[in-house]
Amino acid sequence: MEINLVLALFAGIVLVLSAFSSALQRISLPGPVLALAFGVLIGPFALGLLRIEDFGVPTGTLLEQAARITLGVGLAGVALRLPHGYWRANARWIAVVIGVGMGLMLVVATGVLWGLLGVPFVLALLMGAIITPTDPVVTTPVVTGSMAEERVPERVRHNLSAESGINDGLGYLFVMLPVLLLTTPDQSWPELLTTVLLWEVLGAAVFGAVAGYLLGKLFVLVKDKGLMEESSYLGFLVPFGLFVLGAGKLAGTDAVLAVFVAAAVFGQVIPQREEEQEDKVDDVVNRFFLLPIFVLIGLALPLPEWVELGWDAPVALLAAVLVRRLVTLWVLYPMLRGVHDRPETGFLSWFGPIGVSALFYATLAERHTGHHEIFVYTTLAITASVVVHGLSTAPLSAWLARREPQRKQRTETAT
Repeated sequence: MEINLVLALFAGIVLVLSAFSSALQRISLPGPVLALAFGVLIGPFALGLLRIEDFGVPTGTLLEQAARITLGVGLAGVALRLPHGYWRANARWIAVVIGVGMGLMLVVATGVLWGLLGVPFVLALLMGAIITPTDPVVTTPVVTGSMAEERVPERVRHNLSAESGINDGLGYLFVMLPVLLLTTPDQSWPELLTTVLLWEVLGAAVFGAVAGYLLGKLFVLVKDKGLMEESSYLGFLVPFGLFVLGAGKLAGTDAVLAVFVAAAVFGQVIPQREEEQEDKVDDVVNRFFLLPIFVLIGLALPLPEWVELGWDAPVALLAAVLVRRLVTLWVLYPMLRGVHDRPETGFLSWFGPIGVSALFYATLAERHTGHHEIFVYTTLAITASVVVHGLSTAPLSAWLARREPQRKQRTETAT
């Protein structure tokens, strides 16, 4: 592999998309869509400049670890966007959309895939679990940037960020059930309840909370003592996410969940003024890590295997991605009526994209089960979601912005 070619291609696309990010966002061509298309363009089915095999690492291993690192940094940025007091003030949203919503999305996605794809139920359950979490990295263009700040209310952006961060980590619990049913069916439930739930998931929450609190206190201490040269998240954000990701995995926990919990606690411990001064740093860092992973996905897309699936597979997968979110949010609407009105619920019910987290869980599941079709189906679902949700970001955010004055008027009239 020519390392300079990789550097030129990957850094070049990040440079171009960063330079024109605002203009591209406003015409509904966000970075993930173009980075994915660029990966296909330079890959073996177009220009042939680069192949995923050229990296000298097994494709599954490369994609799993790249996705895991991207999530580690991305989740830290997502959690740090949330203002002080967010969790207490929005406990109702979190409890309903996570406590009830994730289970309902899993049921709906599994039912659609089982009925339309014609795969065995356990495989449909595994695929449903992989696409259940809303991807926190892909939602970044929806909730950050000048267009999002102008058009999407802050409460919508914060609630979507918080939900995607939490359910991304908890997705591990959902994915491991069908994985265990496929690999160790006799011991699946005891293993799920003891090793997975009690140690890996709950242990990750405890580990993350402790790590976030201690690192937050350290940050405050070195700032107050004048030991830190520059007041910036940048020196903490990337190593923070990667440290918790690595240490959490060494401890045998669900490290993805640990990162989000740690960053959420860290964000509440440090002074509010730091968040206000550095609110753009995590956006820059996330873009730097977000775009290359989609170039990698574009390089790895199994296009010939997609062709063999026929036309019904992409229809079924896109239907599962869209319907699982639409059904869930509107079923839960009576419980969330005081949190979001109908236009906001409509916006949130549409934007449940999948991406990096689905790739991570798909490669993890393929490694455990040996079922390659998981990767084939998931990459097709990711591509469909990135394109459909990416192209609809600008028009739907504009639609929501037009309804915001009406909502404010109704609120003022009611008071």
